[in-house]
Amino acid sequence: MEADASVDMFSKVLENQLLQTTKLVEEHLDSEIQKLDQMDEDELERLKEKRLEALRKAQQQKQEWLSKGHGEYREIPSERDFFQEVKESKKVVCHFYRDSAFRVAYLRVKSFSLAMPFSFSS
Repeated sequence: MEADASVDMFSKVLENQLLQTTKLVEEHLDSEIQKLDQMDEDELERLKEKRLEALRKAQQQKQEWLSKGHGEYREIPSERDFFQEVKESKKVVCHFYRDSAFRVAYLRVKSFSLAMPFSFSS
């Protein structure tokens, strides 16, 4: 019986929290819609320019990453080359391996397929 009462109380508390959160999100969305409804042509044009600039920056970043080899799976033959490649990027995924290690070929194939979505070819 105590377990049922505890579950019921927990359910009511959870329901109240969910309701409060939903109300806050709805109020926020309503205020955003109201802001958009009250915008004049100049404000809409500024908003459009801001979005276009963000798209330009994203495209520029994409081109920079492509030029640095992001989205490619390749072997780097020496330690010196490795550090040269890695120092130009904030994030790098690398796989150190020996051909004699178990399942290296499988991991290499999977690494290649994981790199493909980041090649930005689409």
